[in-house]
Amino acid sequence: MATTDDYGQGVSIATLFDAPNAEALAKNIANAIVQRSVMRFASASARSAALTGPSAPVEGMVAWLKDANLLTVYTGSAWLPVPGGAAVSDQQTASFGTTITTYGTGSSTGSYATCGVSFIAPLSGRVLITTGARVDNTSATAGSLIAPETREGSSIGSGSIVEAALDINGYGSYGTVFMRATATHLLTGLTPGANYNTRLLHRTSQSGTTASFALRELIVAPAP
Repeated sequence: MATTDDYGQGVSIATLFDAPNAEALAKNIANAIVQRSVMRFASASARSAALTGPSAPVEGMVAWLKDANLLTVYTGSAWLPVPGGAAVSDQQTASFGTTITTYGTGSSTGSYATCGVSFIAPLSGRVLITTGARVDNTSATAGSLIAPETREGSSIGSGSIVEAALDINGYGSYGTVFMRATATHLLTGLTPGANYNTRLLHRTSQSGTTASFALRELIVAPAP
């Protein structure tokens, strides 16, 4: 009668009393090793097509998706990114000015382009969001403020708001001198495996003034 490995991992091993069957023995060992190694698939759809029926995934399986360069783990109900996966980022260098005093995308001068990314929430449900920009204002007493807004779904700028743009989460500078810096904050409570999108919004702190922005950068990275 076949027995199992010494580590309790369910690898079926033939005994001296089993009828000789090299094919069954080799397949049992190969299948046990493969499902416990890092499997590689071209995409999530290729993974789903391969792991079905007798080969259906079991909790703890790990698979690498080539198209997304993403390491995933099966929780028993869903495939989720392994914490510590790749960060996503966007940069927009063009300069523009705005007179709006509430966070938005409006511009009155220059060339505005959306600075945003979409991402999949990691197993931890936590990400670090870094905001950077070069800013200045037409008034010595007014601030140029930029902050990230995060929504549900993969379409940038669409979906229910998860975290609104807030001064405390972004970067700002007051005065007419060009300044560039970054600010990072932790966003928690995301649903592991769900799609989200983040974009940078901006405003001036005083009506009648113009805030200018350039060299904008947004980075979203998985957090443990």
